[in-house]
Amino acid sequence: MTPPTPTTTNPAAATSAGERVAHVAGLSIEVARSGAVILDGIDLDIARGEIVGIAGETGSGKSTLALALAGYHSPALNVSGGAVEVAGHDMLNSDEKQLRSLRGDRVAYVPQDPASALSPALRLRDAFGTVQRAHGMREPAQRAERMSQALGEVNLPCDAPFAARYPHELSGGQIQRIAIAIAFGFNPDVVVLDEPTTGLDVATKHVVVSLAQRLSAAHNSGVAFVSHDLALLLTFTHRIVVLHDGKLVEDLPTGRFLTDATHPYTRELIAAARLEPADPAALGSGPADGELAVIGLDAAYGGHQVTHGIDLQVRAGECLALVGESGSGKTTVARAIAGLHPEYQGQIRLGGEVLPASVRRRDRAMLRHIQYVFQNPYSALAPRRAVGRSIALAARGLRGCSRAEADAIAAQVLERVGLRPDHGRALPHALSGGQRQRAALARALAGGPSILICDEVTSSLDATVQRGIVALLADLRRETGLTMVFITHDLSLARAISDTVVVLKDGRVVESGPTAQVFTDPQNPYTQLLVDSATPLS
Repeated sequence: MTPPTPTTTNPAAATSAGERVAHVAGLSIEVARSGAVILDGIDLDIARGEIVGIAGETGSGKSTLALALAGYHSPALNVSGGAVEVAGHDMLNSDEKQLRSLRGDRVAYVPQDPASALSPALRLRDAFGTVQRAHGMREPAQRAERMSQALGEVNLPCDAPFAARYPHELSGGQIQRIAIAIAFGFNPDVVVLDEPTTGLDVATKHVVVSLAQRLSAAHNSGVAFVSHDLALLLTFTHRIVVLHDGKLVEDLPTGRFLTDATHPYTRELIAAARLEPADPAALGSGPADGELAVIGLDAAYGGHQVTHGIDLQVRAGECLALVGESGSGKTTVARAIAGLHPEYQGQIRLGGEVLPASVRRRDRAMLRHIQYVFQNPYSALAPRRAVGRSIALAARGLRGCSRAEADAIAAQVLERVGLRPDHGRALPHALSGGQRQRAALARALAGGPSILICDEVTSSLDATVQRGIVALLADLRRETGLTMVFITHDLSLARAISDTVVVLKDGRVVESGPTAQVFTDPQNPYTQLLVDSATPLS
């Protein structure tokens, strides 16, 4: 496998055709009940064959704009002004029957979660067939031929066994490619890709990007590519527009974006995407029980071997980054360390003591010392319980303290992670994504751990929020001597936070060493691929 090569050697080059296929003029959308503005006078054109990146943080209006291009908007929202046209068709005032005929033929939409575009009850051939029949393709032989062609375009198998699979039998990257294949399947004028790379590893991200480029050129379709990954957008788009608080604050050719962007928010996004390499941490400053060793870890799921002889050594106060693509075994290793995946052979030692494989067999001290921060903070926060109460309950359970002491600890850790007392009184759904992740981190800190396992804790967050979480974790390490295992598929984050890196592929360690050494002089071809596929800002 070699790193994907962008089909556009000069991303900032103007598109050859120049015909306008999408036109947004003065689009304003607000919340029906409150009147809160979601989009405020947006103007945007997309040309045939042009890839336009739409950047901005959560709540900026990116997805609302993306959905509007496909003629969607929530019943809870009102279009208070403006127009949206695709290939000359009015997407705001067409009835549902007209919109059904336009979607797929004129405009196609790929959601952030590709699984939501595929029914879990339908095999791939039936998912394709449902869309094909909706667009008038009645002959079985014609449908099979077109499905085979579409799968081939996205570099997936075209044979009958693959077409007979269900979505749960595929990787996230495969599902995303299938959603893209369906989107381009009827040669639409415009394809809207709404955060299609969120949660994907760096190599798979670039596969998706390469496909979007190639299919846009092959079908001469305009593409609106929504993403909070500014560094990624800079590698392949023709133009980048930035939304902030519902307003379009920047619209520049990609080649001039870093030098000519003037809006303060755009400059803030650029700064946030430029994560600096971590300073060498003072090792050995953490408590002795912060030393962690994984020896010969062979983990399995239902008899299927996932990891093969994994050896890790994390010194007290050190941050070790586990990197690798989806399915490499990163999370399995982390869950085994935390006692959440007891189906393994080998040993996990904390401060020299062998830990029981199951969390149910670990005593309170063991549980206190190793705490887990999940990718999805909802996994740690009860949805119907105030955040502060969840944190206090964790403190009581892990420390055996009184309710008053637990409440005091909850207040302290909330402040430590940058949250206010009123955040502690809120339910999780009332917090932003970054606030929820800080609350989940506070819950993990409530027991006073010596080791913190962070499993893709920033993967769905905006660049500015990511930067804040990384800075917070670095502060915690300096102040408390926390040992940390940081699992990520984002190499720029690994470089910004870790002292050492371990690279996993197919459940095996293929390279390990000091972070700076691994990033500047990778020895394994797979590590070289990951480094080459990374998209740091210059």
